[in-house]
Amino acid sequence: MDERSEVLNIAAALAVNVDARRWEALLELFAPEVLTDYTSLFGGTPQRQPREKLVGGWAAFLPGFTRTQHMIGAALVEVEGDSASLAAPVVAWHFCKDPVPGGGDTWLVGGRYEMQMVRSADKWRITHLTLAAAWAEGNLDLPRIAGERAAALERRG
Repeated sequence: MDERSEVLNIAAALAVNVDARRWEALLELFAPEVLTDYTSLFGGTPQRQPREKLVGGWAAFLPGFTRTQHMIGAALVEVEGDSASLAAPVVAWHFCKDPVPGGGDTWLVGGRYEMQMVRSADKWRITHLTLAAAWAEGNLDLPRIAGERAAALERRG
């Protein structure tokens, strides 16, 4: 497989494994330390953290949704030696099947994923992940509701 295809597969694996809740598979996609930037959606500052903390945060939040679907569009990929970058449009659907108070059962986010990767031991790993959110619609309270539901699921064990 050529380098560009390998980089595209990492982005596809990110979306597929997040939606399938395959936390261990997600860990393998990231470098030991990763810089994430979701400031366009949630505010705050970019976070440099161990991959276990990043994926652990997703594992503590995303199960509060009945289902998610991340669709990554046509990507621009640049590879230079053992470094690669990818930019691609993304639309993420977040659903809560159960009745939710006001605003509906869907939260959609659209924008662009920007990723930086390095190749180490013949494997590409994500070092930087940015969501440049351009829009969000639907029930904007759904992230909070899903977080509460995920915490309740965790307490029930």
